[in-house]
Amino acid sequence: MKIVCVCGMGLGSSVIAKMNIEQVLKKMALSATVDTCDLGSVRSVPADLYVTTCELAASMPAEVQSKTIVLTNFVRKVEIESSIGDYLKNLA
Repeated sequence: MKIVCVCGMGLGSSVIAKMNIEQVLKKMALSATVDTCDLGSVRSVPADLYVTTCELAASMPAEVQSKTIVLTNFVRKVEIESSIGDYLKNLA
């Protein structure tokens, strides 16, 4: 699975999200590649799952919205784990 964390510039909050998602995935015993990108590059970065914030969710391209998790906080690992778990359950 490939996960892409999306923020405005692809360098700030998405890097924090990447580190926390990697820790959560390890705890959940899931394997995935986690990358970052800026909002303007989303269309050129294919992924199985995109993660972004409430502020950017409405700006995500329509073609990736069904594969997007919206987090209120990139630091809250409980929220990250719950959101990823819910997303994966819905895939099954």
